[in-house]
Amino acid sequence: MNRKGLALHTTTGELGVAFVDNQGKYYCQSWDLGRDLANQLQVKLQEFIAPLCLWSDLDFLVVAIGPGSYTSTRIGVVTAKTLAQQLNIPVYGISTLETLAWNQAINKPENSLLAIEMRANNEDVYGGIYQKKSNDLLIKILADEQLKKQKWMEIVSKYQVKFEEKIEVIFAPDKLGFTAKNLLEIAEIKINCEGIINIDSWQTLQPFYN
Repeated sequence: MNRKGLALHTTTGELGVAFVDNQGKYYCQSWDLGRDLANQLQVKLQEFIAPLCLWSDLDFLVVAIGPGSYTSTRIGVVTAKTLAQQLNIPVYGISTLETLAWNQAINKPENSLLAIEMRANNEDVYGGIYQKKSNDLLIKILADEQLKKQKWMEIVSKYQVKFEEKIEVIFAPDKLGFTAKNLLEIAEIKINCEGIINIDSWQTLQPFYN
């Protein structure tokens, strides 16, 4: 039987939420809240979850931990940690770049290489390289990091030579709430592979800012 899970994605100021029930059915919604995210988050969450299940029925939570907006990312992570603590359930923190890579890799052939690029401050970029493997697994080739645009381009070229494969560069859009469902999909695979994680994981969950 599948577990009931809730995902939150706030790293771009857009609130994306997704729920999966114990039959494997997904429900998703997003709101472009911008600077009103902090004021509206609790209201929108309650409106979303109320018709679907009781808070106490949730088995796990997932949250996008960044990179992304400092304030928006922190709001999402703090909310997920608070809920996990109050409900006494585990929480997964998933990279924003990994989530977008998963979204883009769904229809790609095996061994496809995806370089995910997101704008950062001071003309830097956040970058990470992922490879799709069999059984829908996504392998992290280069961990997410913040770096200069030129350096990032050099790294992408280096890995393209190393793997003798064309790397597809994916530019992160300004709004990423639509990937909330992908957070759940990644977490479900991790749960199936590793089992439910430590129930005190909210204590170690940290956002990624740079």
